[in-house]
Amino acid sequence: MARFRTAGLYLLFAALLAGTLWRGGYFPAPKWTFAALLLIAGVTEIGMAAALKELRLPRSPGFWLLAAFGIFAGASIVWSVSRADTAREATLLAGLLAAMFTAHSHIRRSPEKTLKAIAFWLVYSSSFVCAWGIGAYIFRTAPYSVVVDGLLRAGSTFEYSNALSCFALMALPVTVTLHAIASPHDRPLLATTISLQVCAVLISYARFGIVVLFLLGIFFIIAGWRRGAAHTLTLSLAAGLGAAACAAAAEMARRPQLGLMATALVLGAAWAGHRFLESVSGKRRRQIQPLATGAIALGGILAAAALAQKSARLHAALVARFERGFAFSQLLPHRLDTYKGAADAFRVRPLAGSGLGTFAVVYQRYAIAAYTKFAHNLVLQAAVDTGLTGAVLMVLFLIYTAAFSGWRLLARGGRLPRAFAISSLIFVAYNMFDWEWYVPALAGWFTVVLMCLEAPVCDAEL
Repeated sequence: MARFRTAGLYLLFAALLAGTLWRGGYFPAPKWTFAALLLIAGVTEIGMAAALKELRLPRSPGFWLLAAFGIFAGASIVWSVSRADTAREATLLAGLLAAMFTAHSHIRRSPEKTLKAIAFWLVYSSSFVCAWGIGAYIFRTAPYSVVVDGLLRAGSTFEYSNALSCFALMALPVTVTLHAIASPHDRPLLATTISLQVCAVLISYARFGIVVLFLLGIFFIIAGWRRGAAHTLTLSLAAGLGAAACAAAAEMARRPQLGLMATALVLGAAWAGHRFLESVSGKRRRQIQPLATGAIALGGILAAAALAQKSARLHAALVARFERGFAFSQLLPHRLDTYKGAADAFRVRPLAGSGLGTFAVVYQRYAIAAYTKFAHNLVLQAAVDTGLTGAVLMVLFLIYTAAFSGWRLLARGGRLPRAFAISSLIFVAYNMFDWEWYVPALAGWFTVVLMCLEAPVCDAEL
C-alpha cells in the first residue's frame, strides 16, 4: 500500500494538466471533467491516507476559509435562479477543495519533495502552454489566438489572452527560483523557459501583465545581483523581448514560417548563450559574463525596437494598445459600467444572492456593458452570486491570502514558498479587475499554490 501513497498527488497533477490543456476547463464539458478529476484525486488521497493511518484534517486557514465560502455557496442551490449552473459551480468548488486537501496532505508528510514536484509541474505546464500560445499566435490559429480591441493577441489553450498572461506570470517567479537552486546542467533550460514565459506575456498584450512583468524583471535582477545571477536573468528577459518582437513582426507581416524560425532562433541562441556561460568558470567567467550579457541584452532590445518601428502595423497596434490604452478615459468606463450593472443586480438579493454561478443570468437585466458575463471583480461577482454573506467570506479568504503572502515574502522559510507567495499575489491582483478565478484550471493552480506557500519549510535553499 505504501508504494501508492503518492497516487493522489499524481492524479492531481494529471487533472491540473488536463484542465490547463483542455480550454482551461472553462466550458461546461471541460469544467465537469476537470471537477471530476480533482474529486477523484481527493478521494484517492483520503483513501490512501486512511489506509496508511495518516489521515489528518488540514491545518490551513486558507482551506477552511474557502471551505466556509464553498458550504454557503453550495447551499445557495436551494434559492438559486439557475440550479443547473449552481450545481456545476458547487461541484467545481468541491474539486478545488479536494485539490487543496491533496496538496496539503503531501506537503505535510514530505514538504521539500512535494514543493519541488509541484513547482516543476507548474513550470512544465506553463512552458507547454506558452509555447503553444506563441506558435498559435504566429500562425493566427483560432481559437488559440484571439482578436481583442482590434488586435490579435495570444490566448493559447485558455483561448483568452489575460488568462495566458496570468498563468505565465504565476509560473515566472517559480521558474526563477528553480533556476537559482538547479544544477549547472539544468540552468540553461530553465533560463530559456523564463524567456518563453516573458515572450508569452508580451504577445498576450495584457496591459496589467506587461506592467507586472516589468516590475518583476526589476525585482529579479536586483535580487539576483546579490547571488551573481543578475546577468543570467537580464539575458533571459532580453531574449524573451526579442522573441516577442520577432513573433509580433512576423504575425503582422503574415510570414508565419519565417516568424517561427526567427523566434526559435532567438530562444535557441539564448539557450546556447546560457550554456556557454555555465561552461566558463572562475575569473574568466566574471570577465566574460557582464560583457556577453550586456551585448546580447542590448542587441535584443535594439532588435525589438527596430522591428516595432519598421513594421507600421505593429507600431500602430502598440500605440493604440498602450499609449491611448493606458489613459483613464480608455480604461475606466468599461469597468465602471460593468461594476454599476453588477451593483444593481446585487441590490435585488443583497443577503443571500441569486445562487452560485448565476451572475451571467441576473446581470443581463442590468447590464450597461452587455459584452461580458463577469463582474471583472471577484468580490463583486461573489456578492451577486452569494450575497453579502458570501462576499464577506470571499473577502476574508482573499485578505488572508494576500496578508500571508506578504508575510511569507518578508519572513524566512525557503525560496519556493516565497516564489509561490508572489504567484498568489499576482492571481489575487488579477481578480480585482478581471475574471481569472472563473477559468477553472487557473483557480485549481492557485489553490494548490496557496497550500505551497503555507508549507512549513525550514531549508533556505527551498
